[in-house]
Amino acid sequence: MNLEETRKQIDELDQVLVETFEKRLAAVLNIAKIKEAENIKIYDPERETKVLEKGLAYVNDPSLRDYVKHFLNDVMAVSRSYQKDHIQQHIFLVGMPGAGKTTVGKALAQRQDMDFYDVDALIQEKTGKSIQNVIIYEGEEAFRELEYEVISDIVTNKKPSVVATGGGTVLSEKTVKLMRDSGFVVFIHRDVTRILDDLDMEIRPLLKESIEYIFRLYEERYPLYEKVCHVKIQNASSIGDAVNEIIDALPNVER
Repeated sequence: MNLEETRKQIDELDQVLVETFEKRLAAVLNIAKIKEAENIKIYDPERETKVLEKGLAYVNDPSLRDYVKHFLNDVMAVSRSYQKDHIQQHIFLVGMPGAGKTTVGKALAQRQDMDFYDVDALIQEKTGKSIQNVIIYEGEEAFRELEYEVISDIVTNKKPSVVATGGGTVLSEKTVKLMRDSGFVVFIHRDVTRILDDLDMEIRPLLKESIEYIFRLYEERYPLYEKVCHVKIQNASSIGDAVNEIIDALPNVER
């Protein structure tokens, strides 16, 4: 077989791959509609593990196993993304304390006819302690685990909702993965000087050490917020403008 004949064979195989993948996406869309109707979570790692195991069982040449594994993981990632674009999903708001996550989140939930949850408030309700006391007496690692548990409960047991997270939620890789796999992550960005202005109005006088801490926190976390989010929006003018910007950025869910 010469070069041109081999290329023709690859073209024919690519056609089969594309046609088959289109059929897979059609099936994925049907699943998305069922999940939405029955309030089933989008991301199901156990199901994906089974799909991967079944796919690898079809491999005839052991030397190709790793390549097939990589291929199947990419197929599932694209399928999951396609499914998320066709189903109403959780909206997770991340950003600095004082950025307006709760205020914007409540307004967004009302506009979208969705429930609203504040992760910090749920943790306080669950533990009977303030966030500060949880961190002081149980440690930050335990607090991050509580954040993960609360968000996991929302993902597993609640219908698609707007969720305001804590300022440091993005520090946990497994929580970030959970949010990105099961919803749409929005970075609510607000200039740090405006955050400080609001704090200064609440806490007079704002200590120099506090100002330096907030600036340092902003510099450390800003790259993380940008990295984990699907979209960044500015909370610079009105709450209505911020809500409109988020709605415009949401996947165009078919109804």
